[in-house]
Amino acid sequence: MRKHMIPAAVAVLGLVGALTATQIAAADPRPDTGRLDTEALQGRLDDLADLTAGSVLVEVRDGDDTWSEAAGTRSLDEDARRARPGDRVRIGSVTKSMVAAVVLQLDGEGELDLDAPLSDYLPDLLPYEQQPTIRQLLGHTGGVPDWVPIAYPGMENGDLTEVRENYRTHYEPEELIALAAQEEPLFDPGEGWSYSNTGYVALGLLIEERTGHSLRHELQERIFEPADLDHTYFPRDDTAGIRGKHSTPYITTGDPDDPYFDATAVSNTQLGASGGAFSTVGDVNDFYDALTDGTLLTADQLAEATEFTDTGTGFQYGLGLGGVQVGCPDDPEALFLGHVGDGMGHQTQSFHSFDGERQITLSWSIDDKHAYTDPDAFDQALFALLTTGLCGTNS
Repeated sequence: MRKHMIPAAVAVLGLVGALTATQIAAADPRPDTGRLDTEALQGRLDDLADLTAGSVLVEVRDGDDTWSEAAGTRSLDEDARRARPGDRVRIGSVTKSMVAAVVLQLDGEGELDLDAPLSDYLPDLLPYEQQPTIRQLLGHTGGVPDWVPIAYPGMENGDLTEVRENYRTHYEPEELIALAAQEEPLFDPGEGWSYSNTGYVALGLLIEERTGHSLRHELQERIFEPADLDHTYFPRDDTAGIRGKHSTPYITTGDPDDPYFDATAVSNTQLGASGGAFSTVGDVNDFYDALTDGTLLTADQLAEATEFTDTGTGFQYGLGLGGVQVGCPDDPEALFLGHVGDGMGHQTQSFHSFDGERQITLSWSIDDKHAYTDPDAFDQALFALLTTGLCGTNS
């Protein structure tokens, strides 16, 4: 959800330049047998879990081989049960890939034009003279300010005053857009790149206007059911909490006397189209598999969604999809698609080869930005687990 998550992922993935070739090669998940090295994966997971007080869930796939595991407990309570790989998490901005897929489907059906301005369909939504196109909203090039730092200005610096006061407040999508519209556009549409949750709130309304159904209905019919996402759901309006077995999401406060804020009860209306889905690491892998195998998008639509723009941060972005290189020893230029998500405590990263053969989705339950571990060591351990899951056969 929060604006800092994409740059945070870039910082982690940018460590490829700081790791030695020996370290990267050591992350190779497939030795001479060509199968997943579950011992290496377990070691990487243990290294990461040792640096956070919460749970870590992960599923890695290489062709027909799957390894899924969890570390830690479902909450910080003394008697908490151990986490399980199938626990639900709030996947945050990974939801954007799902919303983008619906928009691309509607474009393919002739219900909208990606290159038309938003005002062609929702004429009174954005009070700007220069209206961004649907494509620009999908790719964060529309110049629309993000509502999150306006509503929660202290969050980026660990000040949760506004969060504690307002995290259960119900917002209509139009109210979130009105918050952002208090500020002038960041740039003319198409003339820059800036991550905007607001743009995806607008896309959620666009989907509803074009279909006559709720976003929740369209995600269920167009994404969750075709991709067999049996453990994924988009919540009803004006609800909070998490259905089923789940890990508790925590935001770190920076206060040693009260270090963790339980964000379970945040109003789901505050995440909505920009980050409101709940899922499991296995279902997220299933989603991206369905995205790349033709179930959800045609080959031409996937190609259009992965026409990546250089964001200026080292993280490429297309239409609801990010692109990263992790420097695999057998193919340093290999590009992986996916997204990262900040779900108000839950942190999710999900990356996949274009052929769907190599996949990794992992989620941890504490926003570690202000946690009391070594941030550099945490980033190194996270990157090592990602590369162990993604990198190919022998280098």
